[in-house]
Order: sequence, then structure tokens, then C-alpha cells
Amino acid sequence: MEQIQSINLPRLRNNEHFQFMTDVRNSIREVTPAALNLEPVFPKFNNALSRLNSTLLVDEGSVLTEKLSVFDLSRDTTWSGIGARIRATLLSPVEEEVESAKILKRVFDLYGNIRNMSYNEETGALTNLVEDFEKPENVAHCEKLGITHWVAALKGQNSGFQDLLDARNAEMAEKESGDVKAARAEIDPLYREITDRVNAMVTLDMAPPEMEGFISKLNQRIKYYEDTLAMRAGRNAEEEEGETPASPA
Repeated sequence: MEQIQSINLPRLRNNEHFQFMTDVRNSIREVTPAALNLEPVFPKFNNALSRLNSTLLVDEGSVLTEKLSVFDLSRDTTWSGIGARIRATLLSPVEEEVESAKILKRVFDLYGNIRNMSYNEETGALTNLVEDFEKPENVAHCEKLGITHWVAALKGQNSGFQDLLDARNAEMAEKESGDVKAARAEIDPLYREITDRVNAMVTLDMAPPEMEGFISKLNQRIKYYEDTLAMRAGRNAEEEEGETPASPA
């Protein structure tokens, strides 16, 4: 009877690691801890997996994420309002207002539809747009269209969004290095205890018939993850080679 193969747990990403441990738990439940002689360790393993799951859910569900959506909607709305005011002024019966609107529309259109951009791209685009509107040659045009205070509001909303995004990223980084890391450090030794117990029974010819199917199924999952890690390492190596400057001829 084959033994459980090794797997490089530290190299698994958080979601991969959690899914693998979930596969292990489900396989044990399918055969039953009693049949696998894992009753002493399985409850501890199951509890550690529950704590890992809770930690990952907290990571993904940061309370700041919802606030980010609200801030993003606010700056999108203000940006849209500024664009609408500029377009509406193009229909003004006052020629000076139309000329100012034309100038500001050229500036506004340079940045495209910011609502289709990623958070970081949108933040950068709005920062540059505000800076363009605040240039001395454009200030008078903004005043003529009555959007000076709108531009100021957009600047504040964009700055507030970036501050909140930085806080969210810092929170996630802290959890990554703290809570998640600690949860993984708790469950990994329990997984190794499970594999050691199973492999020892195989070595001593004490493994029950049910154990063969359990080991085979688990080794298939291990091979899948090890193949994933190998492909990822290969891609990273190719990228690093592509970034290496060519040697002079």
C-alpha cells in the first residue's frame, strides 16, 4: 500500500491552502476518523480549519471594503456631474461660456471614462484631472461654469478614497502577516500528524482496507497542487529571464 506523499504547504497561497485542508477534512469524514485511526487528532484539525476559515473570511470581508465602494460612488457621481455641466454649457447662449466649456471639455475628455478603470488607475486619473482644472489658465473657465467648488469636492473625495484604500491595504497586510499566518501555523503540524499516523500504519502493515482509497484520493489532490506549484514556479522563472537584459554582442 502506498503512503501519503509530501506537499510543500508553505508555498500554497492562502485560498489554495484552505481548499487543500478542506479536501483533507472531507476525505477523512468520508471514510470516518475511526476507520482511519485518526480520532485523537481529527477534532483538533477540524477546529483549526474552522479558525482558518474564519480568519480568511475576515480578510475578504474587511469593513473598509464597503466604505470604499461608497467613496468610489461619490467621486464617480461628482465626476459625472462635472462632465454633465460642461456638456450642458456647450448649449449656452453666452458665447464666453461656450468657449470656456470647449476648453474644459478637451481637458475632461483626455482621461476617458474613469468609471471603467481600476481603483488605482481611477485615483491617478482623477488626481491629474483635478490638477489640470486647477492650473491658472483653467481656473477662470471653471469659475465661469460654476464648477470650482465641484472640482474641490472631487479632489477631497479622491484624496479620501486613497486614504481609505491605504488603510484597507494596511489592514489586509497585517492580517496576512498575523492572523492568517498564525492560523496556518496551527493547522499545518496537525496535518503532518495525520499523515505521520497514516504512513506509520502503512509501514507497520496495520492499515485497514479503507485507508488505501483514502491515501490514493489524497495523493491525487497532492499531485494536483504540486503540479500547480511547479507550473507557477516555471512561469515566474520565465518572467525573470524575460526581464534580464540581453548580453552585449
